[in-house]
Amino acid sequence: MSVWLRWYGFVNAENARVMVLAATNLPSELDEAILRRLPQAFEIGIPDCRERAEILKVILKDVKVEDDIDYDHVAGLCDGYTGSDLIELCKTAAYFPIRDLLNDEKNGNPSLEPRPLSLLDLEKVISTTTKIEVAASECKELSCPIVQPPMVIHTARTDLDFHDQEQMKAEPFGRKLIGLSFACASK
Repeated sequence: MSVWLRWYGFVNAENARVMVLAATNLPSELDEAILRRLPQAFEIGIPDCRERAEILKVILKDVKVEDDIDYDHVAGLCDGYTGSDLIELCKTAAYFPIRDLLNDEKNGNPSLEPRPLSLLDLEKVISTTTKIEVAASECKELSCPIVQPPMVIHTARTDLDFHDQEQMKAEPFGRKLIGLSFACASK
């Protein structure tokens, strides 16, 4: 990014200009008029294992989690996930303690609050998630060329009952384009 800024003269005070930087996980959803105004596209890499572990710690910092959660282990299972994918992973895993709370209440064992999020909850979600590549043809709609097609996260949830599946439709953890950023410099 800093090399790009130097190439386009943004480092010199005499050439100081307005720069608009936009990022999206869904570039195909952007209006063509917006894409025309963002002529430069470059890929932002997917976080590595260490970065994913740090992202998970930030996401779960205000969540009650079990003491034995190994963030490095979870991050290792999430190869290819972006920050937004990790947020969706944690949101989906948070359904399990809530489901247990509701089941306990149904069975006459009411609790005041849900149990902490566990490593097993996160692993359940990861085990039902598959990663696939997007066909390059899906990226041809973009007016800005990109070097590599983005990735898609696709999930298949078969362990949920009907109510849970309806809830998942309301907040889908489905197809998401990841790894693209668009930038534009006014000259």
